[in-house]
Amino acid sequence: MDDAFLIVAVETLLRITLGLRFLYSGLSNVRRWPNAVENAGLVFPFGQTFFGFIAVLLMVGGGIGLTLGLMTRVAAFMIVLFLIPTLRIQWYWLRTLPVTIEEVNNAVPQEEIKKKIQLLARQAYHSHETGWQNNLLFLVVALFYCVRGATALGLDIWLR
Repeated sequence: MDDAFLIVAVETLLRITLGLRFLYSGLSNVRRWPNAVENAGLVFPFGQTFFGFIAVLLMVGGGIGLTLGLMTRVAAFMIVLFLIPTLRIQWYWLRTLPVTIEEVNNAVPQEEIKKKIQLLARQAYHSHETGWQNNLLFLVVALFYCVRGATALGLDIWLR
């Protein structure tokens, strides 16, 4: 197989995977509404409903665009715009979770329940820690597609 074809195929697979990841997450936020509003409130002191709606719009619209290779640069930029405040939200939880966990743990008298809370706490903290790292990687990949656009296997090429 030709290296040029493999590069295009891998770039396309990466673009589609990134798009599906954000499309799924956006649709999940629609189902779990008002979760996006609550998260927006951690970053924006006013207009949480507006910014929650915008976040879902960026995820769904950007996800569809990347998956199809349609307006790829714009779709990737939508993901970048979504991810910047998302990194702040995860940073908030990484700073806040340890204190909250300690407060909850101290309020519970039963040792058996404390052990379960500690297990949940470790998992929650780890999820935000790796989520922050994953979103940083997603940001870099989205920036790549902001510059690169879709390759031969995207609708952008067919619509020119």
